[in-house]
Amino acid sequence: MGQVNDFERMILESGTYLIKFYFSITKEEQAKRFRDIKASPLKKWKITPVDLKAQELWDRYTEYKLKMFEKTNTEIAPWVMIDADKKTEARIQALKHILEHIPYSVLDQTVEETE
Repeated sequence: MGQVNDFERMILESGTYLIKFYFSITKEEQAKRFRDIKASPLKKWKITPVDLKAQELWDRYTEYKLKMFEKTNTEIAPWVMIDADKKTEARIQALKHILEHIPYSVLDQTVEETE
């Protein structure tokens, strides 16, 4: 983590936009998602050994997450925290944030009729 802030500063000074999202879910929601994935024949391949230990290591991961925020949440490159228990709402929040913080121009979207 000692190099993160300098690296992010260099990225920003080069003219690149940087947004750091942290999609936060509760321990209960994570457990529910894992149960759903394990029960789904189409999704069960997504579970990894790391996922299987996540619930057991929740408190330890939380400690490291808080240390990461403490050391890498800076004025020039802040973390954007998003409550992600509801996936669709979280994605919409992230998209809104991007649209509000990265300049863009709206393209002409008129459609010409063809015969």
